[in-house]
Amino acid sequence: GRFHHQGTVQMLAALGREKDALLLQHIINAGKTSCAVSAAAQLSPAVDFADLDGNLLISNDLFKGVEVVSGRLTLPDLPGIGIEPL
Repeated sequence: GRFHHQGTVQMLAALGREKDALLLQHIINAGKTSCAVSAAAQLSPAVDFADLDGNLLISNDLFKGVEVVSGRLTLPDLPGIGIEPL
């Protein structure tokens, strides 16, 4: 089934992992464009789970950034958050 963000945040908090829950909530709120997802991906090593596929669900993205390769986030070798305008 579909991964439910808020349920995961609540589960992490209930397990005493408030830091992970708070960081995941920030990542969720980061938005769904490649610009936002690429920025949030910079924080993903700090959590166990990160749902950062929102940029794959839109057809009018203005940026190229983080990509999913073989099921893993791949950060571009670019300065800053690794995005470039399309």
